[in-house]
Amino acid sequence: MRILGLDAAFAGCSVAVSEDGQLRAERHAAAARGQSTVLATLLAETLRAAPGRIDLVAVMIGPGGFTGLRAAIALAQGFALGQGAALTGITLAETLAEALPAPPEGVFWVALPHRLGGVFIDGLDGTQGRFDLTALPSPPEAVTLAGEAEALVAAQLDAAGIRAHCTGLRDPSARLVAAAAARRADAGAPPHPAQPVYAEPPAAIAAIARPPPA
Repeated sequence: MRILGLDAAFAGCSVAVSEDGQLRAERHAAAARGQSTVLATLLAETLRAAPGRIDLVAVMIGPGGFTGLRAAIALAQGFALGQGAALTGITLAETLAEALPAPPEGVFWVALPHRLGGVFIDGLDGTQGRFDLTALPSPPEAVTLAGEAEALVAAQLDAAGIRAHCTGLRDPSARLVAAAAARRADAGAPPHPAQPVYAEPPAAIAAIARPPPA
């Protein structure tokens, strides 16, 4: 199976093609802005380096940045429709789990700082949402952590007597997205809808950016 992976959740954009578990081509670029243009260029370059029919398009759906997620998902939807390929969304937790050197101890959470306070957690166990640090979910076992806020969450869990391990993993990539999609396909898991998961909904971001009334 040939899988096209796309990611623009944070400051970087990347596109990759894998086939039967082997990376065939990958292109990436720093792009805090203009992700739609950068992604289209990277896609063309990647497909030239690894020509052939794509069977599955996999796109990172977040949590992540508003503009980058929208750009990647729109490109993935358009390409999949035009090529007659299947389409699946891949979460941040699924993506970063592919970078783990071994299966995680206990549950796997990615923790991100949240502008409204606390942290946003995306977990392989289905945990997803914003939580105050003093009111985190109580996993029944140890937790393996990734993301910018992993140390904050680890400290709270340790204080509660829950074993926590920080991995230092931060950045997703298209190759990890493709690997996660292959894992889901091999397991016979249904595809995720290619809909964005925002740690901070656009309305909340606008409210923070809006100046106070005079």
